[in-house]
Amino acid sequence: MPIIAVIVGAILSGLVYWFKYGDGMAQIDRALTDRRNAKLRARNEAAFRAAPVRSIRNPIDAAGVLMYLVALARGIPTPEQEVAIEAELRAIVPPGDDLATRLVYIRHAAHQVADADTALGHLAPLLREKLTASERADLERMLGTVAAIHQGPIPAQESLLARTTRSLRQTD
Repeated sequence: MPIIAVIVGAILSGLVYWFKYGDGMAQIDRALTDRRNAKLRARNEAAFRAAPVRSIRNPIDAAGVLMYLVALARGIPTPEQEVAIEAELRAIVPPGDDLATRLVYIRHAAHQVADADTALGHLAPLLREKLTASERADLERMLGTVAAIHQGPIPAQESLLARTTRSLRQTD
C-alpha cells in the first residue's frame, strides 16, 4: 500500500511541477483551442459547401438537384441516369432556356452539398411554397423515374424518396 501512495504522490508532484514550472497550462490551452477551431472549421466548411443549394430560388433547379441526388444515392450517376434527368428537366424547362447551363449548375450544387438531408432542408420549403400539390406529385414521379433506372431503386434511394415525399407534404 505505501508503494502505491508513493507512485500516486510522484505522479501528482510531476503534474503540479509541469503545470507550475513547465508548459502544462499552455499545452492544455492549445489543445482546447485546436478543438474549438476544428469544430468551427467543420461548421464553416459545411456552410460553404451548402451555399450553392441555399442560393437556389427556382423550383426547376431545386427539382434537378433532387433528381441528381437520387442518382448520386446509387453511386456515380450513369449516362442513363443523366439522360433521364435531362429528359425530365426538358419537359418542365421553358422553351428557349439554356438547359445545358442549368444542368452544369445542378450537378455542381448536388456534388457540393454535404448530404441529401441538408439539401432537403434548404429545398423543401422552396418547393412547398412555389409548387402546387399536383406539381409536387409530378416531382415525386420524376424522382421515382430516376430511381427506377438500373433494376429499380436501391434502399438508399428508397429512403431518400421517402424523406423527400415527407418533406414535400409536410405543412409548416
